[in-house]
Amino acid sequence: MPDLKVSDLVSSIALLGTTKHYDYYSCKTKLRITDIVKPEGPISIKRWDSREAESIAKQASISTHQLATVAAVFSRKPNHPIQFDRLFSGGGNSRSALETLLAYTPNFFICYPQRTNPYTGKTDNKLKHIMWCPDDKHTAGDMATKEYKFLISEFEFGVDFGEVQITSSMLGDEFDSIEAKKTHTQMQVALVRIGNALNFHTWIAKNDHSIPVENKILGKLEGVISTLDSVPILYEPDSKKAASLIDCIWFSNDFKYIPAVIEIEHSTGITSGLTRMLKFRQTIPSVKMSYTVVASNDLRAKVISEANNKAFRILMARFMPYSTVRELYGLIQRYKLTNVVERTFIEPFMEEIVER
Repeated sequence: MPDLKVSDLVSSIALLGTTKHYDYYSCKTKLRITDIVKPEGPISIKRWDSREAESIAKQASISTHQLATVAAVFSRKPNHPIQFDRLFSGGGNSRSALETLLAYTPNFFICYPQRTNPYTGKTDNKLKHIMWCPDDKHTAGDMATKEYKFLISEFEFGVDFGEVQITSSMLGDEFDSIEAKKTHTQMQVALVRIGNALNFHTWIAKNDHSIPVENKILGKLEGVISTLDSVPILYEPDSKKAASLIDCIWFSNDFKYIPAVIEIEHSTGITSGLTRMLKFRQTIPSVKMSYTVVASNDLRAKVISEANNKAFRILMARFMPYSTVRELYGLIQRYKLTNVVERTFIEPFMEEIVER
């Protein structure tokens, strides 16, 4: 199988130069590369509305982590359509810019494959995808389309997280980009809605309560607990303190059980997430709980390795990839499953990863 390296992506994009501006595929936005660090990025750009002047352009950065994600995914699927919103769990300025720059490099092609929506059974070819074709090329600096002759299934078609508004001031030390924080928040929104379907109350980390979501804030979404002060199962002050920064905790409707303690992690946060869960467990060791790490699919091996570390084995942590969270959320949206399914419904979707 051909191998696509981060350095290959950076070298190809570097050939586009820093003097010329490029149109997004929609032609509504323009961008220009301002700096590129070899061999593996990051890439600095300016982007601006095509109806306006470059002088008011906004700065953005394409991270090495984003480039590495592209290299890993496309290496595994050469000549196969990839939908960028799905790859990065939503939109974002740097995501759109990266997709645009790739399309101007010789081995990447735009395509509109026939897709089957598993929720409706309907087929269409309206959604833009991009393909890496190592054995085919077009002129650098131009965009080219390519036909994909096979039907693909899009499980994540139509999943709506609502408008999530993230600014750089919300990133803190844990997140290296607005895009990473946005994905994290989208997963929290989905877990709240999944929790509602299972008749759970949901605690969201207190430092995330104020994030704007759907003309509200995350802490005011239906099903979210506003405070831990009145949760009886957290009978020790230390347990309330330890729980306060956990990304997501599901409580049974009567607050007598804790069906799941969930940390949502990206590349740098797996150990810290497991540590938070371990500290929480130590404050109320008599309470039986299930611990789950939610992370991108390509981090599965890292999650398994960390969860099997001697320090964390007692958690018997499980793994649930972003794709599973999105699929469950899509099912709930499509079939209006809130307060319909049993709480044990969620168990098969949380993979057991710790060796017994």
